[in-house]
Formats: sequence, C-alpha cells, structure tokens
Amino acid sequence: MEYRNFGDSDLKTSVIGFGGWPMGKGHYGSFDEDEVVRAIHAAIDHGITLFDTAAVYGWGEGEKLLGKALKGKRDQVVLVSKGGLTWDEVGGASGRDSSKEHLTRGLEESLTNLQTDYLDLYLIHWPDESRPYSEPMETFAEFQSQGKIRQGGVSNFSPDMMKESLDSFKIVTDQ
Repeated sequence: MEYRNFGDSDLKTSVIGFGGWPMGKGHYGSFDEDEVVRAIHAAIDHGITLFDTAAVYGWGEGEKLLGKALKGKRDQVVLVSKGGLTWDEVGGASGRDSSKEHLTRGLEESLTNLQTDYLDLYLIHWPDESRPYSEPMETFAEFQSQGKIRQGGVSNFSPDMMKESLDSFKIVTDQ
C-alpha cells in the first residue's frame, strides 16, 4: 500500500480510503452488518488506514457500524467524519447548520457513535451560507484545543469559501 500525507496536514494515510456512505442504512437498502465489519477488518489487514464517514450517512447508523468495526483498532486508522447537516427524521431531508451549537452537539454524537474520544479530521459537509465561515472555523479551533479533533476541514466548498475559512482557521488543504 502506498501512503502519503493528507493534504498539508501531518496525517499520514493510505492513498486508498474506505468510504462509509454505503454503510448508512436507508441509502443502499439492507446488508449484513457482520459482512461490513469483516470488510473493514480486511481493509485494515491490507493496509488501508483512511476511513471516511459522516453523521448523515444512515442518520448516525453508518458511524455506529464503523465504530463497532474499529473497536480495538482505532490506533491503526485515520478517522474522518463530517458534520453541519440537519435532518428532521430518519430518512428526512437535510439542511445545513454550521452554528457552534449544532457542530458541538454533532461532534459529540459522532464521537459517541464512533466509540472514540477524538477525530483525526472533522469536516463541514456542505457550506452553510447563512453565517460567516469564521463561526464554524472558530468552533473547530476550540475542538482542536480541547483535543477532540486533530485537524479540521471543509467539503463541497468553493475556492473562495475555502479562502474565507482559512482567514479564521488552518483547514487541511492540498496546497
């Protein structure tokens, strides 16, 4: 397996990652959870260290399954999750909320679901254009100082949105 730094961070990961979206119940139909756990263990055995998920994948269920699979193996992986989305009910439509309150509640739920006390990388899943990007970035700085995240970043942001975010917090970039 080939490894490299994740963007400009100190996170060294496999170049192949394991995406968690299919583990989100409701998105892809039913599946055998034990088979998914075996697949995650096989991925680790073959050198895959990057595992990506999000709170919205299966409305928390994808994170719970990944957390179950990584029990006793947390120190072998770089764990990434995403927050900042809302949903009214399981299967319901999602909205965007990157307020400090929502991100804090979401991170705590993700940590519980994933059975860990920190994330290697926490991302804003989609931009919340109802507030300045400095608000979630300042929240990320607090998470980092509390040891709850090693790095913070953004997903689905335009270059201008990323530049504005960088004014408040050093997000992971590929520059």
